[in-house]
Amino acid sequence: MVLRVLLIFSVALVKSALSSNILIACPVPSPSHQIWNYAFAEGLMEKGHNITMAGPDARMRKPSDRYHPIVFEDIIVKLMASKKFDFEGSSDQSVFQSMMTFYNYVYLTCELLYESDGFQQILNYPKDYKFDLIIVDMTLGPCLYPLIQRFNYPPTIGITAFLLPPNLSFSFGNYLPQSYLPHYHMNYLQNMTFSERVMNFVVANFELALKYVYEANQIQKLAYKAFGEGMESVRDLENHISLLLCNLSPAFQYPQPITPNIIPVGGLHARPARKLSQDIQEIMDKSTNGVIIMSLGTNIRSDKLGKSNIEAILSAFSKLKQTVLWKFESDFDNLPKNVIIRKFLPQNDILSHPNTKLFISHGGGLSTLETAYHGVPILGIPFFVDQFMLMNAMVEKGVGIKLELSDITTESLLNTINELLQNKKYSRNIQEISYRMKDQLSTPLQTAVFWAEYAIRHNGTHHLSPKSRHLPLFVSTSTDVILFLLLIFALSLGVLVFSNRFLYKCLYSKPGKEKLN
Repeated sequence: MVLRVLLIFSVALVKSALSSNILIACPVPSPSHQIWNYAFAEGLMEKGHNITMAGPDARMRKPSDRYHPIVFEDIIVKLMASKKFDFEGSSDQSVFQSMMTFYNYVYLTCELLYESDGFQQILNYPKDYKFDLIIVDMTLGPCLYPLIQRFNYPPTIGITAFLLPPNLSFSFGNYLPQSYLPHYHMNYLQNMTFSERVMNFVVANFELALKYVYEANQIQKLAYKAFGEGMESVRDLENHISLLLCNLSPAFQYPQPITPNIIPVGGLHARPARKLSQDIQEIMDKSTNGVIIMSLGTNIRSDKLGKSNIEAILSAFSKLKQTVLWKFESDFDNLPKNVIIRKFLPQNDILSHPNTKLFISHGGGLSTLETAYHGVPILGIPFFVDQFMLMNAMVEKGVGIKLELSDITTESLLNTINELLQNKKYSRNIQEISYRMKDQLSTPLQTAVFWAEYAIRHNGTHHLSPKSRHLPLFVSTSTDVILFLLLIFALSLGVLVFSNRFLYKCLYSKPGKEKLN
């Protein structure tokens, strides 16, 4: 008994000695993205680390000895109420307008964040306060990069739940090939035509230039105002971030080359089911014909789809024998008997239930990875940005069907649902992908936690950064060499042509005319 107590005490001491103070700085005002970040935070806390979470939704988890929230309050509400930014209207814009809208969104988010009480709270930490690691969400750029300098340059790694954006990939020295990887703003498949490849190239490089200009000017000025003129440039601070953990799964998404300082941990939020609430559990267990779950994420409200769309959807659902669980944000009367609405649904846990037969989704990055992990076919209704590209990939892999909101009628929706339920190829293909995602040496969450602790142990991971991270694009891609060789070839060809013409004139010119003169 005494030995057992001593052993438990020794283990507790070791855990205490190995625990680290970690700051997770997240400016992204999207609750769905926080699901990914919180899964990472929970994995770190399970290893004994102390987490300070600074973000718009930091109170999604209650404070505890190991979890300390700092809330950038009301950012989401102020963003939606702002006349400077129209989130819903962005779906009708051109790709270039959409990019400008995104960067305006970034600017406004930073502006609101700097005005929040939570931001002042973290600035008021003692100057000698020590974080062993800073994890910064890089999805919306450099708003919180100056915290690296504020806390005396601890090891820092980046995270993004937004797949692997080309601009972030480039920041770590990894220039993604535009010849076969569609940009997330483009509604393309992997096999692009020549004209699509030209457009894809233009869009991807336009965004790189836009990011550079925006961060070096607008965001930099905001940051100087918030942190003081003694702050380093956000570009220099970004170079201190030595590793990027991205929501990319090679078992599911398009294969792509990545450098050693980018670690794919796609689907780290997807996990085996936790216990459902009693009412949901009863619904799932009693639905012998199967369950269809419909959820459009946190940025799209089902109750804002419009009266005609809602009526068409409900009419299609009423003709099904399956039970439909619909995440619907307001009350609704006269529902079909097989339709149940809830303002919140535990999406991951419902997808994990064996009676779940179909997922009707907006096709976002987190949702597509969850449905792939659990092996459930998907009917995607995309709305903006990466959702079109992701649903194209799902269609290409034969695991789902895309149906745009403008094309929804009772008949089209019913036919699509029946095709997905009755054609076994969809469930067969998605279950094969699910098997691949689970057949890994370690789970994505375990991998993410390992690399976070690795960065603490080795004071960052700069030894993994390729030289391309610190070279101009035209040098790292050998564009200067290609242009030089083309110039040499053009000059050589010019000299050859000129020489041939000169020799031709010398050999074949007529001397008779000269003698006659």
